[in-house]
Amino acid sequence: MSKTKSDIADDIAAQTGISKKNSQDLLEHLIYFLKNNLKKNHFIKISNFGTFEAKTTPSRIGRNPITKEEFTISERNRITLNTSKKIKEVLN
Repeated sequence: MSKTKSDIADDIAAQTGISKKNSQDLLEHLIYFLKNNLKKNHFIKISNFGTFEAKTTPSRIGRNPITKEEFTISERNRITLNTSKKIKEVLN
């Protein structure tokens, strides 16, 4: 299932009783916090939820599936989320 930021903000507003505008602001601030602090610290741990971690993927060779032409894919940064045991227990 896919949800937009607007859907998530609507859910927050419905479950907490705050206005949709405040829930949208809250979600935007959370995303802003994660983006800016992952650049500095490389990981953010949220108790009972999980750890967001910035990782670097090395450069590698890619291929065009149609022409079979090879090219280099540059080194990139990505974000991973390792969920806590409590989240895993809810899912299982």
